[in-house]
Amino acid sequence: MKANLLTPLMLLAVLAVPGKALAHAVQTNYLLNSSQTLELEATFGNGEPFKGAKVSVYAPNNPVQPWTQGVTDNQGRFEFEPNSAIEGDWEVTIRQQGHGDILRVPVGDNGIQADLISRGESSDVHYAASPLALIGSAAVAIAAIGTWAIQTKAKKTNA
Repeated sequence: MKANLLTPLMLLAVLAVPGKALAHAVQTNYLLNSSQTLELEATFGNGEPFKGAKVSVYAPNNPVQPWTQGVTDNQGRFEFEPNSAIEGDWEVTIRQQGHGDILRVPVGDNGIQADLISRGESSDVHYAASPLALIGSAAVAIAAIGTWAIQTKAKKTNA
């Protein structure tokens, strides 16, 4: 009877291996207005605003120190106007608690080249998706399978 109880537990342990939570992936939309101000709107995959996220903008001539910084508002919005005298790829990072997005914003002699804006590596780090959680889930599954095998063998020996 215990072996029958362990079967659903083993299945649960295998299914408990965490996967990427798509609702938490960050997506950033942008709009270039006529004054060359880039308006960003960052949201989670489920449409919830990415509010209070730290935004850092790096100029091409100094990719280490932020040219400007700020936070997204309650709607996940942030805007900035790069210095058009500094041509090249500007980098915008939006981060908060392991979630984030990166945009590369090319600026030429005519200002922002909106049609060439691209995404960098997004980050979506969760404790549940860490290697330790995967190892823990695998250990639970192996222990459940081992227990089931031992109990099944003991049942056959006693019969």
